[in-house]
Order: sequence, then C-alpha cells, then structure tokens
Amino acid sequence: MRTEDIVEMLSIIRTLNPKPGEHLGIEFREMPSPDVIVTRKKQGWSVELNRSTLPSVLVNEHYAELMAKQKRADQAVQDYSAETLTNARWLKRAVEQRNQTTLKISAEIIRHQTDFLEKGLDYLKPLSLRDVALAVGMHESTVSRVTTGLLISTPRGGMPLKSFFSVNIASRDSDMNASAASVRNMVKKIISQEVPGKPLSDEAISKVISEQGIDLARRTVAKYREMLNIPSSSQRRMRARLSEFR
Repeated sequence: MRTEDIVEMLSIIRTLNPKPGEHLGIEFREMPSPDVIVTRKKQGWSVELNRSTLPSVLVNEHYAELMAKQKRADQAVQDYSAETLTNARWLKRAVEQRNQTTLKISAEIIRHQTDFLEKGLDYLKPLSLRDVALAVGMHESTVSRVTTGLLISTPRGGMPLKSFFSVNIASRDSDMNASAASVRNMVKKIISQEVPGKPLSDEAISKVISEQGIDLARRTVAKYREMLNIPSSSQRRMRARLSEFR
C-alpha cells in the first residue's frame, strides 16, 4: 500500500468518533405536537388545526351580560370592566382570525403538494412564499410569519410546514418542474445505488441527472451532497477500501 494511501486513511479515521454511541442515552424526548394535521379521507385530503396546540381566548358572555346589567356606584370600576371586556373580545377575534389564516395557508400548501403526500419526496413541487401569498390573497410576509415554526403531521410523518417550500430547478422539459428538495433526493438516491468501490464524482452525478432532463451544475451537486452530509467521492472510495480490512 502506498504511503499516501495510508496518510489519507489516517486522515479519514481521525474524523470518526471512537465512541459513536456516546451521544445516545436512555432519556426519551417527547415529540412536539403538530399544529396542523393532514389526513387522507374518501373525498380527498383533509387539513385541520390541532386546537390543543393553538392559542385560544374564551369570553364568558353570560357573565359579561350580567356585568352590563349590574349598576355600579363606582363609575371608574364600571368603565374599567367595560374596557377590559372590549379588549378581551378584540383579542379573541384576533386569535380566531390568525387560526383561520393558518388553516387557509396550510390548506393551499397541501393542495399544491398532494403528489408529494401520495408518491414521495421525488414529487415535491417547486413552491414559493409568493405562490401561496397570491393564491390566498395575502402578503408574503404574512405567509412567512404564519408558517414559521409550525409543525404539520402527515401520513409521511411530521415535518416543519416550511419544508413544503422549495425553489424551482431549471428543466429542459417545460412540462416538468423539479424542486430543489426533489433534486437533492435524486442526488441521495444516485449515490446510494453506486458501486461502493467505484463512487461517482460530482461531475458524473451531474451527468446522470442531466440525462433526466435537469441541468444541474457540478458545484450544485457538491452543495446538495454537503447539505445531505454525504462525503466526497474520494472519501467514499477510501471508506469502501477501509471496510475491506474489517
């Protein structure tokens, strides 16, 4: 074995964790509850809010009516009660409006991404904040603010609502739109199917994807690969060689 091969192997070994199970403990973390729930029904996809996680304001209107009828000697107390009740009703309307806005935006996102729910990540369509904003008649900033931090439960698992947004990747076929997320998944699949001892370079992966009608530069392949925490072809080749010594 050549000295440079040994040096390269050692450099890879130094990047590995000698105690890979150290971060695993017996502590169980409770999964956060979703804010939006998507289910498949006979008539199609159903989008509902998880009321248990969303804010709500309740006003006891019966008690409010009794307060209004009750005569108070202290005008200041009466004015304070009336003002407080008005503020509570305003807050209730504001919360209900926000919840309806959340439902409207979520339903539009799901309407656009039904192929993903039915077929998988390869079918996630390009979708921007602007697309949704135009469809629901709201400002982009509103869509961004509402979707930030929200979790959605789907038959494909739970995920951030914003994961349904993805930029468009140029395609030579005008009838085929590919999202960045679906193309990243293509890169992942191509690498998972390669011969271990003969890994594909970023340039080779770019050519494979190009054969499917999508123009993806080598540097973009490298970017997506790094986002997926996948080593370079040389590192994958060296790891394959190291596995032969086990």
